[in-house]
Amino acid sequence: MATILIVDDEQVLVQGMELQLSEAGHECFSAHTLTRAREILTELDPELALIDIHLPDGSGMDLIRSIRAEDRRFPIVVVTAFGSIPNAVSAMREGANDYIVKPVDLDALNLIVEHNLETQHLRGRVELYERLRREEADDDRIVGKSKVFTEAMEMVRSVADPPGAGSATTMAAVLITGETGTGKDLLARHVHNIGPLAAQPFVDVDCAALPRELIESELFGHERGAFTDAKNSKRGLLEIAAGGTIFLNEIGELPVELQARLLSLLEGKSFRRVGGTRRIEMNVRIIAATNSDLQERVAAKTFRRDLFYRLNVFHIHLPPLRERGQDTLLLVEHFVGRLCRKYCRPPAVLSEEAQALLTKYPWPGNVRELVHVIERAALLHEDGLIGTEHLGMAPTHAPVSIFGTTLPELERRLIRETMEHTEGNVSEAARILGISRDSLRHRLAGMDKT
Repeated sequence: MATILIVDDEQVLVQGMELQLSEAGHECFSAHTLTRAREILTELDPELALIDIHLPDGSGMDLIRSIRAEDRRFPIVVVTAFGSIPNAVSAMREGANDYIVKPVDLDALNLIVEHNLETQHLRGRVELYERLRREEADDDRIVGKSKVFTEAMEMVRSVADPPGAGSATTMAAVLITGETGTGKDLLARHVHNIGPLAAQPFVDVDCAALPRELIESELFGHERGAFTDAKNSKRGLLEIAAGGTIFLNEIGELPVELQARLLSLLEGKSFRRVGGTRRIEMNVRIIAATNSDLQERVAAKTFRRDLFYRLNVFHIHLPPLRERGQDTLLLVEHFVGRLCRKYCRPPAVLSEEAQALLTKYPWPGNVRELVHVIERAALLHEDGLIGTEHLGMAPTHAPVSIFGTTLPELERRLIRETMEHTEGNVSEAARILGISRDSLRHRLAGMDKT
């Protein structure tokens, strides 16, 4: 049901339109003069208006102009005599959406009204989508002012749009490193979004999550009959990302046998589908990320040295949250606003005690861990003030000294704390840590041996 305003001085016509539209479930308000129409519009926000151009005390054209000048966007249908169609066209230039000719066919009136209401509904959905998309982009913006973070962002600006880059294939590979939870995937998308490929596809591939036996087919595609279950040909993610960026997250987990194919792709700029003979030209930019020390993996012969050099053309290192100083509170403010909007919660601020606790904590899970803590607080607070009781963190949490502690020791500590937090749930712990279940099980097995 919609609220409809009818402005016309022909009372019999108005009564007929009211009856027809009321039977269709709409609520109608009518005015026979321009003055009365203006009075109604001060109290009513209709979802559609039917307006005659010729009124006893003025022109409906003036009413249309004033409605649009007030930025009122409901659809306007002009009611006009057959000989006045040029006036209706002029009215549409002033902001009317449609017109109907007198004598009014009441069945046609229903169709015109429903069409304009549906169009307005779709327009509203598009506007909502665009607003949510803008908010999402704002939510995912890069936040930080610390020196180490600023240095990383300076490198991002350099590699996002390097001089002389004209297409995806002319843009050098980027390798992003950093601990789990530092935001490597967000940074990769940022590199894509601020460069010349922003309007092209961005395809995210988690090398640790894809099953070992399927990853080659997922990346390169396959031809029909290439293997037992290959009933049809399939494009790989490299083809889907054509013209844009493919992001190889957790590149350190890529099986050694596939590293050779990736190296061949980077050097030859072409590839074949699994089971295929036709070469397909590569047309993507490659961004890779890892929380592993690839040089250590090269020394251990689990990662190809030549591939490492190919990927490491531009290297961006994301610092852990514990090294970013007051960035923690900037991120907290950002996430509080974002998550309160997401869950339709009232805006909130943090108490001084909560701020102190968050800045002292070492955040072994980095930004990802911080998000989970703030998400809980955004859901629990009631009066717009987030206190320590909403954070789910013991006040006795003291900063853990990392000096003199090796990276493997820190990793083991993080895994132990996460497993305790999830009460031994490997799948949930892997999700929080941002790695695959197999990778976590492998690390746990290694910890059991030490």
